[in-house]
Amino acid sequence: MPITAFSASREIELDVTQLLEDLAQRTQRPTPGKAVAIPDDWKRFILDDIECPACFRRGAEVVRASTSRETGQAIRQAYFRFPTSTGGEGHHPFCDFAGNVPADHVPENLVQFSSAKDGVSKAIRELVCRGIQLGVLGQRDIRAMREWYFQRKVASRFVVTLDPRAPKWIESLQRMRAGPWNKASEDIVLSKAIIEIPGFDLVAAAREAVTRRHHALLDALMEKRVWMHGTAPRIEKLAAEYQGKAVFDPSSLQHEYQRTQVLATFICRNYAPVASATSKSDAGVSVKGARPLLAFSSLLLFISEWDLNRASNLFAQIASDVSAVDLSLGNVIGLNPFHDFEAWSALKLVQGLMPFDSEKFDAKAEVERWIGETKSTYGALSQDSN
Repeated sequence: MPITAFSASREIELDVTQLLEDLAQRTQRPTPGKAVAIPDDWKRFILDDIECPACFRRGAEVVRASTSRETGQAIRQAYFRFPTSTGGEGHHPFCDFAGNVPADHVPENLVQFSSAKDGVSKAIRELVCRGIQLGVLGQRDIRAMREWYFQRKVASRFVVTLDPRAPKWIESLQRMRAGPWNKASEDIVLSKAIIEIPGFDLVAAAREAVTRRHHALLDALMEKRVWMHGTAPRIEKLAAEYQGKAVFDPSSLQHEYQRTQVLATFICRNYAPVASATSKSDAGVSVKGARPLLAFSSLLLFISEWDLNRASNLFAQIASDVSAVDLSLGNVIGLNPFHDFEAWSALKLVQGLMPFDSEKFDAKAEVERWIGETKSTYGALSQDSN
């Protein structure tokens, strides 16, 4: 249940209070108080004019804020709901607001530019305000971009079947592996004589044997530059939460993602207000967690038809403006279409590489089993080889 929605007639995002004040101004009538019913003609207008900010369905109704009679404190925030004619759910099934979500729910891929809590978000809010003030971008562009993203999300889906245990298992294999698989290493056949070499590292041999067993998977991940270190827990959570469900296929936005990363890194390195608020060691790494920066960069690229030169010049035009800026223009909600992009991309890639055997998802157990089988095959070993 969104707390803001898009007015098709005004081409701006409004919350319930702003909408009612706007309607009062339009109709030259007083804004109805909390205990006063919304006029029927206003209700009909809202039904036809207000769109869901995520799936763009119309047919909105207003739910007013309420307070406790005992304490006077707010117990319900005002929001918009989109019921069907039969009283059911009016959102598209793939909408971020579909289902039983709370009134204050903000989808993770949406960015409130007005909520500037750190150096990066404050700098981006000012850039957004300057861009709107200069006429370079507007709320209609933001709305158009969200619709473009929603249509891509609906058209590009895949069903999650990845076993949630797989990411940490792969992470363990990647940590154990010294480098790419060298087929020539198979020419050294293990024997009792080799096992009994003083100082022979049986554990290292076991790890090599286990990772060699899964070399096709590990080589494919290395070729795609996919590493589970640091991302395995997130992929595991996504696989568990969305198991058996159809989700957005991030690979359909690979081209746009790469260009957004380039522009975001360029801004991060060359625009002082952002550069001073991010890591100096690696701007490419620092932009990964900067949702407002990615939202702003992707918006510039979207209105530039994903042309990096055009987008960078639009940024230069905005960043070079030194006139006084109206920060109230930044009370808009942007879109970061690449939220969890790397985790979803890795999940889909791993899922498609091989049919997983559920008995294999314990690298440590595989190593221990190999050691046990080797000891059994070659008899008792010296203390140095244990």
